[in-house]
Amino acid sequence: MNPDHIAHGSPEALREFVAECLSRANLYTSMGIGYAAASDDAGLDYSIRCTVASLRQAISVLALLKETKQQAHKARETQQLARGLS
Repeated sequence: MNPDHIAHGSPEALREFVAECLSRANLYTSMGIGYAAASDDAGLDYSIRCTVASLRQAISVLALLKETKQQAHKARETQQLARGLS
């Protein structure tokens, strides 16, 4: 995907952002594994909190993506019905 050509709020942009959140969660998870191996409890706590925050953000944007797709589907159905009545 080329992010320079993705419209803000479009399903493509939302998917891209979810992917970024998941990538960030992956990074924090990897860091957490390293902190655990190093017995760094403060780092482990931080990485877990950041992982959870990234996943929560991904989940909320995924919900927005689903809502956006549902609205687009309803709009298409409405347009098809309107064409049928014309």
